[in-house]
Amino acid sequence: MKNLNSINDIKDFIKENKFVMLYFSSDGCNVCNDILPRLKELLKKHSKVVSGHVEVQNIPSVASVFAVFTIPTIIIYLEEKEIVKQSRYINFLELKEKIQRFSEFV
Repeated sequence: MKNLNSINDIKDFIKENKFVMLYFSSDGCNVCNDILPRLKELLKKHSKVVSGHVEVQNIPSVASVFAVFTIPTIIIYLEEKEIVKQSRYINFLELKEKIQRFSEFV
């Protein structure tokens, strides 16, 4: 999971990769810290997904640019189009199913 440190880094990352998952979190968020290892484990099984990690406290404008109003938030892009967004409660079963379904298009 690549750490992304600016709005331009995030936009370039989405543009340069076909199938992208962004994970928005904060250091002070215990739920975010608990989810991160589970998310990394899920991504090991889906090599087509390129993932990025955004620490929202480091990029204050990220909330308005990507409509991230609560954390944790996961946004998945396919060919630069947002196709999945989950915030606060991350349903891993649903997330896994969506990743598998959209992997067929990559």
